[in-house]
Amino acid sequence: MNTPLENLWEQIRHATSADAVFGPIGAGDMAALKRRYRELAQIAHPDHNPRQQALAQQVFQSLSQWYQLAQAELADGRYGAPPRLHVAGRLHHYVGTGEPWSGDLCHLFPADADGTPVLLKMAGDPHNRDLLLAEAEALDTLDAALAGRPVRAHFPTLIEQLLVEDEHGVMRQTNVLRRERSVASLAEVRRAYPRGVHPADAAWMFNRMLAALALAHDHGLVHGAVLPEHVLVRPDDHNGILIDWCYSVGMGQPIRAISPANYGMYPPEVLAKEPATAATDIYLAARTMVVLLGGNGVQLPKSVPAPIRNLLQSCLIPSPIRRANDAWQLLEDFREVLDDCYGPPTFRPFRMPISAFV
Repeated sequence: MNTPLENLWEQIRHATSADAVFGPIGAGDMAALKRRYRELAQIAHPDHNPRQQALAQQVFQSLSQWYQLAQAELADGRYGAPPRLHVAGRLHHYVGTGEPWSGDLCHLFPADADGTPVLLKMAGDPHNRDLLLAEAEALDTLDAALAGRPVRAHFPTLIEQLLVEDEHGVMRQTNVLRRERSVASLAEVRRAYPRGVHPADAAWMFNRMLAALALAHDHGLVHGAVLPEHVLVRPDDHNGILIDWCYSVGMGQPIRAISPANYGMYPPEVLAKEPATAATDIYLAARTMVVLLGGNGVQLPKSVPAPIRNLLQSCLIPSPIRRANDAWQLLEDFREVLDDCYGPPTFRPFRMPISAFV
């Protein structure tokens, strides 16, 4: 006869949705979900299973992952909703219940993989398969180079690549990415601060962009689309994550695709289909900063201190040969500028509306 722990493990192991673990929960009833979690946690806790410590640890960890997912689903009204898609991968079975988000070139389907929140990023046009492959190659390169280092947190996590058949029988290239929590894109930050973000707050966001770019450039990669929609920030720990590597190319290659909605953000060499370099990414990062600070085009508001203005203008020179082209040096120069403007670095809390977080 199975123990209660073994029965719970069978339930969790075969679950494909949070409600299969916790059962029916009323809409938005976080208290009921918490009570149910505590009931199951009592069964799974290693202290209550001295003869099955290893199994208890595994069950307890998996239960905690499902609980986090259940909280997220309950918060946005997806708990108990019928799945929109089932995808069998090599590593996991993916179940999606939420509405997909549409980007410039891809559709993003929120899903879970055994309790872990993920995104299935599917090419909107089957002919854009090469862009998903480019993203996977770039992320594999960065993961191999940066594994175990704190700076790895500046980049997305690719779980696996799939070919998924859509409702019309067309096979679409799909990248499965870990879904980041408690983050907002710089486009969302800008909408939350319509007059622009204070330069002292925008400073750490630019620092994260430059650090991510410097690391990518060290490994021969040009991101190619450093746009407000493609930079995520987490206010709690001031991390920044550079996402959407579909546009990435090797250093010195022309950018293969651009974001139509952001056509005016690109430097001249991209629109002329000339080779992309580190200077290309630096231009785009500086344009993103102009947007974040409340500027227009390449014009910064008068409220931006002159030293910051001058540094950003050096990144926006039309000629890539004359433009700033070393992200590490730029990061060092920017830190010196910040020290002159605001003194030694301190942690400056940054607030975003709760509704902005994804």
